[in-house]
Amino acid sequence: MSENIIETNGLAKSFGNQWALYNINVNVKKDITTGLVGPNGAGKTTLFSLFCGFLKPTKGSVKILNHEPDHPLLRGRISILPQDASLLKTIPVGKQLTMFAELQGFKKRLAVEEAERVLEMVNLSSSRHKTADQLSHGMLKRIAIAQAFIGTPDLILLDEPTAGLDPGTTDNIKSVIRSLSKNTSIIITSHNLEVIEDLCQQVIILKEGRLHSDEKVSDLTARTKALTFRLEQDADNSIRSVLKALDIVTEVKLGKPGQHRLVVHYSSDAGQMAEIEIIKCLAENNIPYREMIRGERLQESVTDRLG
Repeated sequence: MSENIIETNGLAKSFGNQWALYNINVNVKKDITTGLVGPNGAGKTTLFSLFCGFLKPTKGSVKILNHEPDHPLLRGRISILPQDASLLKTIPVGKQLTMFAELQGFKKRLAVEEAERVLEMVNLSSSRHKTADQLSHGMLKRIAIAQAFIGTPDLILLDEPTAGLDPGTTDNIKSVIRSLSKNTSIIITSHNLEVIEDLCQQVIILKEGRLHSDEKVSDLTARTKALTFRLEQDADNSIRSVLKALDIVTEVKLGKPGQHRLVVHYSSDAGQMAEIEIIKCLAENNIPYREMIRGERLQESVTDRLG
């Protein structure tokens, strides 16, 4: 049996004469959380829609658990949270979730219990009798996320699951996703790369409709071999040669103007003294910093790759 939950082969989609995606070959592994990232217009929504079966490929193929995305055997095994998911305004949200559960095959009593279960997951049990127009934007987002968690799907597709949520609610949703990821394959699209870094083990990067890379998040961030500094101001380019004069330093990257960023890669066998030597070098050259992060954040790594 394949270790992949999704497999694409030469997948492409055009709208008229414009190719939104071209020659996408990716394998999404089972039972991990995968991030799908890229700038606006990269093709993320189109690829998501092909995974869901909302769109048909122009060329190539996509298989979910060895089936076409709209195959009857996949009903109830795939759950989707579209970015623009909305709820009916005049029906209590608990009743709506119960209806969604019934559509997935739950009997009435069990559907009510399932609706209560997913509401509790997003800390909104007390809002079950309220209608959508009585809830805030953040609460509606959490209800929509709860809908995606109904049942025991093999694959959950979440499009911008934390967009518009406050930090506390975002942490709650991330915690729920982590708990689900132990038994479910999850794919997340997000412009917030901190969310992708926190939750995902694999990341698929799209650029201009093509596959830019498909890698482990740990490989992209290289946590144990770099220090990322948030500086008080942009560093002069001369700091490159100063830092590279250290035997332990293998690469120095400066952020774009206004980013106040400095990433220093060092040898994997440099030991604990590497951080001290690098920090001492910055102090000696009057380069103050506001924050230091061990490793290169995904934000910086992806930004560098996409140019």
